[in-house]
Formats: sequence, C-alpha cells, structure tokens
Amino acid sequence: MNDLSYSDFESALRQSLPFLDEETPVDADASLTELGLDSLTLLGLVAELEDRFSVELPDEMLVMETFETPSTLWNSLSKLPRVS
Repeated sequence: MNDLSYSDFESALRQSLPFLDEETPVDADASLTELGLDSLTLLGLVAELEDRFSVELPDEMLVMETFETPSTLWNSLSKLPRVS
C-alpha cells in the first residue's frame, strides 16, 4: 500500500502535461487542460495514479471537475481509500 505524497503526485501529473516544462513549478490552481491534459492523456494519468497510489478512481470521479486543476485532483485523490 503506497502512501500519498504530493511530490509523487506532481511527478505523475507532469508526465501527462505536455505544455509544462521540467523547470516550471506546478501551480496548484492552473488549468490542467491549458497545460495539455486531454482525453487521451487523462486515461494514462488515471492509470498511473491508480497504480502509483493503490487507489481506484470511481466512475463518478471521472468528470472534468475532478481534473480541473492540480488542487482539485489532489483533493479528490487524497480522499480515496487504498486498495490491496
């Protein structure tokens, strides 16, 4: 069971944001779609987060409001129970 760490979350998030270079800090309130998150990269991000943090994102969380900003995604992710 993996603990949630914001640095691990940010690392996973960066892999899905093609418009964010490595030197630019992740702004918690930035629009993820403006940073390049689209439907295809969203699927990869969900799989990465589920694997990395041993969670399952329920269908009701798979809406754009959850993925609006890093902050909204982190808040949603951190509330999920870990799965074995």
